[in-house]
Amino acid sequence: MKKLLFQLMLLAGLIAWGAAGCSNQVIDTAKLQSAFQSAPPDVRAYLDTGVAAISAGKFSEALPALQRVAFAAQMTQEQRLILTDTIKKVKAKAK
Repeated sequence: MKKLLFQLMLLAGLIAWGAAGCSNQVIDTAKLQSAFQSAPPDVRAYLDTGVAAISAGKFSEALPALQRVAFAAQMTQEQRLILTDTIKKVKAKAK
């Protein structure tokens, strides 16, 4: 009986550890803001809305704002990579 209880606890711990590892992606909002410092005011407003939502843990609210940045701005390759990576991480956390 004790062996079964131990195995169940071990299994539950491994599942929790695995789930935490999958969603433990850090979203670097400072890097995102730095990349878009010189963006036009309208793009900057969407970006600031998205960053504020990320900071508040409201990932489902951050996603539309960041997607608007993707469609509204002409970006450098570096900006596009940072924004794409951020959107990917926000989508993962919004689930």
